[in-house]
Amino acid sequence: SGLIDTAYRNIYYLIIGKYFSAVQLGYYTRADQFQALPSQQLTGVFGRVSYPILSTIQDDILKLRSAYKQIIKSTMLITFVLMLGMAAVAKPMIITLIGEKWLPSVTYLQMLCFVGMFYPLHALNLNMLKVQGRSDLFLRLEVIKKVLSIPTIIIGIIYGIKIMIIGMLINTIIEYYLNSYWSGKLIGYSSFEQIRDILPSFLLAFTVAAIIYTIGNIIDLSNIWTLVTQIIVGAVLTIIIAEIFKLNSYLYLKEIVYDNLGK
Repeated sequence: SGLIDTAYRNIYYLIIGKYFSAVQLGYYTRADQFQALPSQQLTGVFGRVSYPILSTIQDDILKLRSAYKQIIKSTMLITFVLMLGMAAVAKPMIITLIGEKWLPSVTYLQMLCFVGMFYPLHALNLNMLKVQGRSDLFLRLEVIKKVLSIPTIIIGIIYGIKIMIIGMLINTIIEYYLNSYWSGKLIGYSSFEQIRDILPSFLLAFTVAAIIYTIGNIIDLSNIWTLVTQIIVGAVLTIIIAEIFKLNSYLYLKEIVYDNLGK
C-alpha cells in the first residue's frame, strides 16, 4: 500500500511535467505543497492516533462504532476548518509567504484544498479495515482506486490542469464512498450516516470560509494584514457559531482541551 501511494502521489507531477510547461508544473507543485502541509499532517496524526484506540475495543462493535463516530466528527471539524480556511485565504497567504510571482498557483491551491480535505477521512475509514483485520480488502481497495485515477490523468492531459484537479475531486469522492461502504459494512455505520454526522462541521467551515473570503476581497489592507484579519475573524466566527449551535464535534474537542489543561 505504501509503494502504491508513493507512486500515486508522484504520477501527477510526472504527467504535468511531461505535458505542460515547467512554469505550470511550478505553480501546481507550489499549490500542492501548501495543500499537503495540513492535509497530510492531519492524515498521519489522526491515522496513528485512531488505530490503537480503535484496536483496543475492536471486539465490542457498539463501543467501537460509538468511538469511531466521535473520532470522525472531531477529525473532520478540524480538517474542514483548516482546508476550507486555507482556500479562503489562499491569495494573501501565497503573496505574503512566497511573493506575487506565484499568484497563478492560488487557483490550483483553492481547488486542491477541496481534494485534500477528504484525505483524513480516507485514512480513518481505511484504518477501520485494518482494525477489523481486513488488510486484504484494504490493499484491494487501494489498487482499485488507483486504477480509477487513469481517466482523470487522460482528461487532464487533454483539457488542462484545472480540469484534472476537478477529476481528482470526483475521484476522491468516489474513493470515499468505496472506503466508507466497506468500513461501514463491518461495524454498521453507513456512508450516509457518516455524511450526516460530518455535514454540520462542513457547513460551519464553509460558511466561515465564505465570510472571510468575502472580507479578503473588500477590505483595503496590505496582503499580510488582510491575511491576519481573515485568520482572526475566521477563528472567532468558528468558535461563536459552534458555541451557538452546540456543535457536537466542537464540544467534544473542547472537553478534551479542558481536560488536558486541567491536568
